[in-house]
Amino acid sequence: MPAPKSIRPRHAVAQLTPRRKNIRMQGWDFTSPGWYFLTICTRDMRPVFGTVVKGRMVLNEAGRKADKFWREIPAHFPRAVLDEHVVMPNHVHGLLNLAADGWSFHGVTARREAFGKPVAGSVSTIMRSYKGAVTRALGRNPWQSRFYEVRARDEAARSNIRRYIRQNPENYDAVMNGGEPKFLGDKALLDLPTLGFLASRGQSVLHGTLPLKQGEAIVSGFLSPMERAVFRAGLARKRPMIWVLPHGLAAFRSGTACRAAIEEGRLLVLSPFDPALDAPNARRAAWCNQYVLARCDRLVVGHLNPDGMLACILAEADPEKEIVRL
Repeated sequence: MPAPKSIRPRHAVAQLTPRRKNIRMQGWDFTSPGWYFLTICTRDMRPVFGTVVKGRMVLNEAGRKADKFWREIPAHFPRAVLDEHVVMPNHVHGLLNLAADGWSFHGVTARREAFGKPVAGSVSTIMRSYKGAVTRALGRNPWQSRFYEVRARDEAARSNIRRYIRQNPENYDAVMNGGEPKFLGDKALLDLPTLGFLASRGQSVLHGTLPLKQGEAIVSGFLSPMERAVFRAGLARKRPMIWVLPHGLAAFRSGTACRAAIEEGRLLVLSPFDPALDAPNARRAAWCNQYVLARCDRLVVGHLNPDGMLACILAEADPEKEIVRL
């Protein structure tokens, strides 16, 4: 198996030792028409813009300014058509469409934007302008130096992203403030170092093995085909694992591999959801992935759909968290 590739967000400072490589599209022509799901995070993921109360975002003064300036983007960039957006405590999500009409600015045709050489009307220029307006209004710079983007290529992707944005406050609240979930198995597994594993649907085979360190437990929702392959291999090799369920805490029949792993202290199953729920849905699956991202010590990403929900979730990652892509 080839060595894992480190993941690093776009616009990272070149002289820093790279811990991550962009999981999306470096060198893309960000003046081209199309839909962009954008995420801007605060420095050190600090909760600058307010708090979430009972699943709803409550903006403070800084948050109201961040919201106001986002809504004003089309006044300064006529090509930009805003769709769904939300200001969260430590990040801003927005779905934005660069309209095709009149998309050449001052005779500039579509081209790639070089670092430090902004192109008028590009997504990068819009984001720099927005971040600058918020910075001036607050009298301080709250932002990370980069932003994250996902190209939403079709209506199905845009519909999923809209739903993700609308549900973000409730999921954030559940992950950060939801209290103790219910457990089945040995809770001492929570004290181990954890390697999160997440993968989009669409590919089932994981070539090689995970880059596990000694004593690490694998934590995942084990939802996608590739994640389930990792789960089966973990059971066979008797790896310690933490399974985050997107439904109620399931009963496991005696005599099964899962029941044996639970009884031997190798598998911990957890869920915050009502025991009556017996099947996953998209919203609870997103919550599971967000929980894994927030709780793991480091993360491995397998197959990744470039405009899927996992790409949206990874945009919220703490910049200090170690993430590698297979």
